[in-house]
Amino acid sequence: MAERKKFARGSVEVISNEQVAAEHYCLVLGDEEMARATSPGQFFQVRLKGEGAPFLPRPFSLYDWHTDDSGRRTAIKLLYKVVGKGTSALARLKGGGDVAVTGPLGNGFGPPQIGKRHIIAAGGIGIAPFMALARRYIEDSVSPGDIHLLYGARCQSLLVTHDEFAKMGVNVEVIADDGSCGARGTVLDLVKKHTANMRGEEYVIYSSGPTPMLNALVAYCQAKGLNAEVSLEARMVCGIGVCNSCAVRVKSDKAADGWDYKLVCRDGPVFSASMLYIE
Repeated sequence: MAERKKFARGSVEVISNEQVAAEHYCLVLGDEEMARATSPGQFFQVRLKGEGAPFLPRPFSLYDWHTDDSGRRTAIKLLYKVVGKGTSALARLKGGGDVAVTGPLGNGFGPPQIGKRHIIAAGGIGIAPFMALARRYIEDSVSPGDIHLLYGARCQSLLVTHDEFAKMGVNVEVIADDGSCGARGTVLDLVKKHTANMRGEEYVIYSSGPTPMLNALVAYCQAKGLNAEVSLEARMVCGIGVCNSCAVRVKSDKAADGWDYKLVCRDGPVFSASMLYIE
């Protein structure tokens, strides 16, 4: 397979960097070539510039595209949560500044399966890859009514941007660990509810979120033989498969222990749930 085109930019303009909820920001970066090249599920390595900036870049999934009045994609949108020094510094950026960017990187989600229900199971900031996915699928003739966003977080204030999915016609159902949004439970509870009365071939599941949530969902899908694609989160340095810092276990018939390693940055971040090794 030919390598997908990626770009390394020493300077990309920050169009805007606005807070969209508590601890959450949407960064818009103006690079039309990158915007045209990227697909849902791929990611970018973003590095701050200037004295005192963190040395290592941070990986961020494509959240959405920014378009001009003619509908041409002119910029990329990255949704992120402030969790440490790097993202705290990123949150202080203003429009008109610039960052260094490499991408798009990794492999994205597969094409839509027309006629099936598309169930998006997102936890917390794991919602980040799915605005672009929903938009692309609707453009590819999937009815918005056949897309279901099942979205959960620890509390209601950490449920972000789901109203934007509803505006697109996507079915949205939210849940919180503490019940603050009216429903108490986990994303997996919602997945089980939605899949209980359907045959596995009637739908496909897409998921991203914290590792414990993904492990539980992958185990459920494997036990039920369900078709699912999951976008994994991992700490990474290079983003291109050199440093091996983002290795994850996958099933392997060739290995004596029944498992081997793949790299999230190069082989993912999107994997079929059936291939992941869960102990």
